[in-house]
Amino acid sequence: MKVIRNLAVMLCLSIACLVTVHTASAEELAPANPDHTTKWETAPITGNLLKKASSEPTIADISYYQKDIDWSKASTALDLVIIRTQYGSTFEDPKHTTYEAGAKKYGVPFGVYSYSLAESSSDAKVEANNFYNRASKDAKFYVLDVEQNTSKSGESMRTIINAYVNQLRKKTDKKIGLYIANHLYDEFNLDTSKFDFVWIPRYNNSTAAPSHPYDLWQYTDQGRVPGISTYVDLNRLNPNVNLSYLTGKSDVTTASNPRYYTTNPGKIATKVQLNQYASTSFINATKGKVIPKNTLIDVAGIVKTSAGTPRLKLDNGMYLTANRDYVVKVTSNIDQYYTKTPSKILVKSNLNAYNNANLEKLLVGVKKNTVLSIKDLAYSSGGTPRLKTVSGSYITASKDFVRVVTPSITNYIYVNPGTVQLKKSVYQYSSTNFTSATKGKVLGKGKKLTVKSISFTSAGTPRLKLTNGNYITANKSYVVAR
Repeated sequence: MKVIRNLAVMLCLSIACLVTVHTASAEELAPANPDHTTKWETAPITGNLLKKASSEPTIADISYYQKDIDWSKASTALDLVIIRTQYGSTFEDPKHTTYEAGAKKYGVPFGVYSYSLAESSSDAKVEANNFYNRASKDAKFYVLDVEQNTSKSGESMRTIINAYVNQLRKKTDKKIGLYIANHLYDEFNLDTSKFDFVWIPRYNNSTAAPSHPYDLWQYTDQGRVPGISTYVDLNRLNPNVNLSYLTGKSDVTTASNPRYYTTNPGKIATKVQLNQYASTSFINATKGKVIPKNTLIDVAGIVKTSAGTPRLKLDNGMYLTANRDYVVKVTSNIDQYYTKTPSKILVKSNLNAYNNANLEKLLVGVKKNTVLSIKDLAYSSGGTPRLKTVSGSYITASKDFVRVVTPSITNYIYVNPGTVQLKKSVYQYSSTNFTSATKGKVLGKGKKLTVKSISFTSAGTPRLKLTNGNYITANKSYVVAR
């Protein structure tokens, strides 16, 4: 009997659980945007993490999945809304004109976006034309939503999206943004310099912003806004970007967008390989010669596009992006640093290696006379050059602390041994430059010599300076330390 009673209790609990699950399921909201084929890295932010400072603007992006919207209520909460115009060329969002009218009626600034399905450059131009023709001309800006590798032409996504934005630039002087997932940023390698702002979705936690440069961060697809019955995507501005940069309610050509230099930086270094242009319009027709990475350039001034985007005007009359992601104002004493990536360097005095170019975290000490292999050259946020080692650490590029040396430095004696013996006969020279004009007397094989110091050629090849003031080779094939 006891067993029967227990079974009865378990059955009742099971029924209660089923009713609870069914009830909860019935109350679940519709997703914000089922078109997203990939969850942006981790679970979306929900619950208390959606809370924000009262001064932080509410920015939502919507499509017809948000169904009918009560704009009289939504307008009380929204500071900006971004409305989908189309999904590729063939599907025009059936709600976009209604949404645009509602936002306009209730005074909500809005931008528009297009989910790109372009399969080629020519296809991208068609999509761009359709996007512009369909979207309201009251939109504050346009956004290209890139979430899939849609190329079927053999062209890279970079090439296809460049064609898209170039075509859209022919239609409008308004700002054009790029929506690209944090985890696809490197894979697609899109040219963000062609856009006025970058919008990145990353659903993580309230403190984990995108790891790539961004202006707008889509941090959840489970937000709630009054007047909208479904979940909605919500977004946060980069703390250094003002809402006015997107809404255009104030002068957008001031420092409202910190990703651009708005006053003449004087001298800059290119952080990546860049194109220069004959006009402030960065299109193929105005494209000039490529400028290599880590090139130092004098800037004549700042010129803005008709849409207010700053460009760097060069001394040769050409124009370059003013985007801080791609160029950096260099330190005033730049001549005291190496600005080209060497293969190897010799540490002249004890120094430290750090985790990044801003030298934020000490990793290890590096002793004098250590030879390091260098992978790259980078700049701190203040424009000071750093050397990135093959191990991934960063050290100073100051000529006071490091010396660029020949890649074959290990074939030479580069630390003063005090005394050497000649393995072969060698000539002595009056200079570190070994030429016929500086050649002196020959020194015979087996001779022992006292070394006063080590000197280097301009190419970083070590020489042994003798007590008589002359120089001989430091090549280990000719001399041996004693």
